[in-house]
Amino acid sequence: MKCSSLIFGVLATLAAAQTPSPYTDVKSGITFNTLQHSSGMFFGLALPANATGNTDFIATIGGKGTGWSGVSLGVGSFRKTAQYASPAVATGAFTQTTIANGTYVNSTHWTYTFLCSKCIQTDGTTFKPTDAAPSLGFALNPTAPAQKTNPASSVSKHTAQGQAVFDLSKAKNAKFEVWKGYAVPKVATGFAG
Repeated sequence: MKCSSLIFGVLATLAAAQTPSPYTDVKSGITFNTLQHSSGMFFGLALPANATGNTDFIATIGGKGTGWSGVSLGVGSFRKTAQYASPAVATGAFTQTTIANGTYVNSTHWTYTFLCSKCIQTDGTTFKPTDAAPSLGFALNPTAPAQKTNPASSVSKHTAQGQAVFDLSKAKNAKFEVWKGYAVPKVATGFAG
């Protein structure tokens, strides 16, 4: 069984997932088609209004607590596994760039928002550019990764899982290019001397 995971810290308790629906993040102003899980975990996608030939998307993931969550995109800390085991870090042409004004912690939850470039793959690794309503899997565990600051850290087996069908027409927005501009790669500091 092929299983890809987007791994980040998250979660607390668990229950049934809901159908994704539009949600606008209050800090960034980005509108996502968002799965809101009763545990507090959420995951959303934003796409350009005309997605023809597009391979990029903006995603947000967040929740409560310090465990981990995964979404079957094949991106994030870029992990992939073909077995029931802690997924290894994957490599490829895809990149992930943080959107700072959509990444924050407050008194109720944390949110991580990012631009995923070259992440929509024609081979179906994530979802195809022509998909209208892909089914994305998710999994979570309230236990934190072994090394919270290491993207390659091992994670415990999921304690819950599910599927959500994302209506990608609800993820499309004419403001995508503006929002994409919020993703600014980190600039190395220092000097040669």
